[in-house]
Amino acid sequence: MLEKIKLQLLILQLQLRVKLLQEKLTVPNLSSPSFLIIHHGGGNWGFEQVNKHHTDKWGFISSLGFGIGYQYFISNSGRVYQGRADNEEGAHTIGYNKQSIGICLQGNFEEEQPTPAQMDALKKLVKEKKERYNINIVNGHQNFSNTSCPGQNLYKLIVNL
Repeated sequence: MLEKIKLQLLILQLQLRVKLLQEKLTVPNLSSPSFLIIHHGGGNWGFEQVNKHHTDKWGFISSLGFGIGYQYFISNSGRVYQGRADNEEGAHTIGYNKQSIGICLQGNFEEEQPTPAQMDALKKLVKEKKERYNINIVNGHQNFSNTSCPGQNLYKLIVNL
């Protein structure tokens, strides 16, 4: 009996996710992003933890079914997660969420350095997005808001991206 209830809940969750995807995919928020905005997580939370935190905080679910506010998240190992489609509104930089792609790296770069794997993944992702959308502006969150994000140790590295 318990297995049957679990299966029914799973089916309902999948149906809801499909409905959300259908609604979101028909109404993209961005025609073409103008900026790439780089962030740091400020701690060591991974994708799942940040996704849960943002989902609980805002409940702003993406067309991909995630609540994370960034389009991309790069873990310490260099794994790139996509939390939002490139053409949909993020929740990462007030006033710029409808015209930018937010990329967050796991870690606190006020206190530590990004890993070589993170930097390799970031360089590849930035190059791809710059070419695809003809973007010339790649900057840290601090260039758009009163914050130290993405931290001094990452900020000095993104000027060459």
